[in-house]
Amino acid sequence: MLSPYAQDAVISFRSCEVLMNLSRESFYTLFFQISGFICATIAGMIIARALGPENKGILAVAMLCPYIFFVTFNPTIEAAVIYRIGKKEQSIKAFTGSILMLSFAFSIIALVGFFITFAQFRESLYKGIEQKYLMIAISSIPFYFILYYFSSILRGRMDIKGYNISNQLLNFTNILFILIFITVSSLNLLAAIIAHISGIIFGGIYAVIKALKMAKGVYFDKRLGLQLVKDGGKLYVGSIATFISFPINLFILNYYANSSEVGFYSVAYAIGNTLLFLTISLEIVLYPKIAQATMDEAIKLTEIASRQILILTAVGALGVALFSRYIVLIYGGKSFLPSVKPLLLLLPGVVLLVIPKALNSIWLRKGWFFQMTLIAVSTAIISLALNFLLIPKFGANGAAMAISLTYGFIFVVEIVLYTRYVKNDLRRLFIPEKTDTAIYRDIIRIFNK
Repeated sequence: MLSPYAQDAVISFRSCEVLMNLSRESFYTLFFQISGFICATIAGMIIARALGPENKGILAVAMLCPYIFFVTFNPTIEAAVIYRIGKKEQSIKAFTGSILMLSFAFSIIALVGFFITFAQFRESLYKGIEQKYLMIAISSIPFYFILYYFSSILRGRMDIKGYNISNQLLNFTNILFILIFITVSSLNLLAAIIAHISGIIFGGIYAVIKALKMAKGVYFDKRLGLQLVKDGGKLYVGSIATFISFPINLFILNYYANSSEVGFYSVAYAIGNTLLFLTISLEIVLYPKIAQATMDEAIKLTEIASRQILILTAVGALGVALFSRYIVLIYGGKSFLPSVKPLLLLLPGVVLLVIPKALNSIWLRKGWFFQMTLIAVSTAIISLALNFLLIPKFGANGAAMAISLTYGFIFVVEIVLYTRYVKNDLRRLFIPEKTDTAIYRDIIRIFNK
């Protein structure tokens, strides 16, 4: 039996070893995220200048439609796949075959759901969007299921490179098609939609090919399929609630204001969300790592991740705030200058969101699917109340305030949960330590190899 001191030493050694791999994999992920960001930024700038605020707003709502039906009819099995792969109870063949059947079944259900709502609520839900744009956008629904389901297999098996490529093809292919359209003819709203869905299609195809190559065959395991739906079902309400909390405010804004206001807000939201690159890069690697770690190792890794990313995001937010006007001018031009104020209103919330995103890995490690759902539902209620209170009066600024306040609410709730069920000492979540420099030494070693 090891002494408490020896146990701590073992945990620290293992955590450092995992951290070295984690920082390296996170760095590679960050490279893909930055590359995707550059492509997305260039694409966003071209689209904003070519379409203007009104058509930019229509594009944002049109491309949100397929994602709405993906979220609504998806039993959130992505997290369940990572969780079950981490337990190593089933072969990858079984996962691949089960995912293939589930993606086909839920795609059909989602498409039927869209056409029912389109027939019944054409003038209210899809106000200001021509039918041809909706039909083309909605054709990407099956590829949303394929992309997210099969890339979760890659992520669960720690094929982080494959996962990143499949997800970043959205941005890489988007900019490629935009440049092709500009070269051949011109970039209009229809061309922008086609360019966007091309990334989802190619990303999905790539993820399927990689997963099939990894599995070397498929096998539909009915019991595994039902287990994934059951596990994911525990997160389903939370997934819907999360969607209601954030992207859905584009529809609320479109209903109470106009397409131009949606355009202003979409640009502010796009710029503000770039600050989450570091968090997303770490998240991609952190979740599957922690799913396979001991709880003590998981806590240590989460603390290191939290304090590192918090500082970098806060510094980034300060820089964006100081140069917000110039950033918006470069991104969209003078016609998008009304985006500056909603951008400034978003920044505090974005910084606060770093901590909950890091802590989510702990809740996943604990198997807190139901508890995470309760958090998401509470967040959705707060978000909806804030959106309906603030958007009618303040438009895009109100949408930004609602999001920022909602992020603050999530921050408070998850900090309270952490102190009650994990640790009372919060300092290691916020305050850097000397040992954190190991992350940067590891990145330097990557370049020296």
